[in-house]
Amino acid sequence: MGLGILKKKGISILGTVVIMSALPYMDVLAAEQYPLVYNDVYAQSDNYITLTEVLDDYTVLAGDSLWRIAEEQLGDGNYYLELAEANQDMLTDPDLIYPGMCLEISRTGYIIKDKRSRGGIQMGEYAMDMPYGWTIGLTQSGDALANFVMSGDGSIACLIQDKTKAVSSDVLDWQECMQKISTYTKEKCRKQVSDLHFEHYRMDNQADASGEIYLYSYVWHISPDDYPSLTCRVCVGLKLTEHIQAEFVGYTLDDYDIRSCVRYITASFEEHFDSENAKKYTVNDSNMSIVPVVDWPLNGMYNSFAYIDEFYTSRLNKVLEENTEKKSRYQSIYN
Repeated sequence: MGLGILKKKGISILGTVVIMSALPYMDVLAAEQYPLVYNDVYAQSDNYITLTEVLDDYTVLAGDSLWRIAEEQLGDGNYYLELAEANQDMLTDPDLIYPGMCLEISRTGYIIKDKRSRGGIQMGEYAMDMPYGWTIGLTQSGDALANFVMSGDGSIACLIQDKTKAVSSDVLDWQECMQKISTYTKEKCRKQVSDLHFEHYRMDNQADASGEIYLYSYVWHISPDDYPSLTCRVCVGLKLTEHIQAEFVGYTLDDYDIRSCVRYITASFEEHFDSENAKKYTVNDSNMSIVPVVDWPLNGMYNSFAYIDEFYTSRLNKVLEENTEKKSRYQSIYN
């Protein structure tokens, strides 16, 4: 394995379309969409998830105003009230800001739930939504194995564990965490990763669903040298509640918006902590796992690049080997 580029094995090059058709695909009911919207949805629906999107910090310059900062950083000056609320600890008056101040740039977004989604996954210690029509099962390809996977228009491997000090340390400085992931992809899989994107959200005052959400998404080039157009979309979500770390590795070969889906599933996750049995509270007894486990700079987070590499490389090799066997049988018949 080892995040290497797939090597040809003396076989003829197949068309990308043939390979794509042979790789796994799930044909389900019309795909649900979970866009993150920033307009006021209170009048439209009472069934939504509220996220505070945390963007880069901003250092105030001479002549700045909250309106001007909101217009430049968020595209609309009307967001100045949200900037004032996000920085209320240091702002006594939203009209009084000074050069050198470091402001948090954030805005409120909403994910409206599809009315068809009912029930989702309900465990004693936690719950989360699942797209309508999707199923739960085990997925394996070569040495890549996940034993709790949602499958539909894409696949989402789930890893629910007790919250560890390692994961808290990893994402405590999200800017540093993003840098580590970016550096890792450049050093280990430069040809195979493109369009790397990061997101960070807070969910405050939302009962059991409260917590911090971290996402990174990318396009994975399965065999960049031999089949440059053969790619998949990947998104990884991590939610930290008070006692649980929930990770979701989503991937699809289709044009399905896996990032919005993983964001939604991650945001919907909630813990059900029983304070009366606090000493016995654990989710580790579910024995949930995703392999292979490959070391990387973030000890508390799963290395999705290793899983995606092994999963799709093994599937592609299998397709190519099957094609070689078919070609050999054909030649033996007609030679």
